[in-house]
Amino acid sequence: MIQSNEFTAAYFEQHNFLSEKDREKLLEMAQIVTYPMNKIVLHRGEQISQVGIILKGLIRVYDKNNKTVWLAYENQPYGSMEILGLHRPSTVTYETLEETTMFLLNYTELENAIIKYPNIGRLLLMYWKNTAMSIYGHFYSFLTLTPEERYLQLLQQNSRLILRVKSKDLATYLGMHPVSLSRLKKRYFIHNK
Repeated sequence: MIQSNEFTAAYFEQHNFLSEKDREKLLEMAQIVTYPMNKIVLHRGEQISQVGIILKGLIRVYDKNNKTVWLAYENQPYGSMEILGLHRPSTVTYETLEETTMFLLNYTELENAIIKYPNIGRLLLMYWKNTAMSIYGHFYSFLTLTPEERYLQLLQQNSRLILRVKSKDLATYLGMHPVSLSRLKKRYFIHNK
């Protein structure tokens, strides 16, 4: 079992609605897992039963054409809404771009715990909402912003991410050609150092 102070200090302290019993139950179910860089943690076509929080590291999610559809990093949820919500195999692959440490929980155990621990349900709902809103925001940016505007938005919101992801992967995430991304980096990022 994980040490209570280690787990709660890393993430759950900020959720003051969790009682001591809620925290104990989460700790009982949780495990800390560290994956090496470039490790595929979920292959396309597989199913998983785990969800979690990325404590440290970066995960790239990409489709069958190797296009980056999502980047998950510190304090973000890990898990496939497609698998957990629709009960079908993943259509994307999850790969660590850096050594990645996560708090993992079995999703079925988590759902079952909701009956006796309703605040865990509240926490789970919060994660689902945050994940859905992040996905919606990224999708909506493709409808309303140019690739350059998406780059500038990322530069403003999380400029470190630009340095952590390979240019070809970042370019597909932003919906542009790697050469265009290189030009934008030179124009905005390098000159603003």
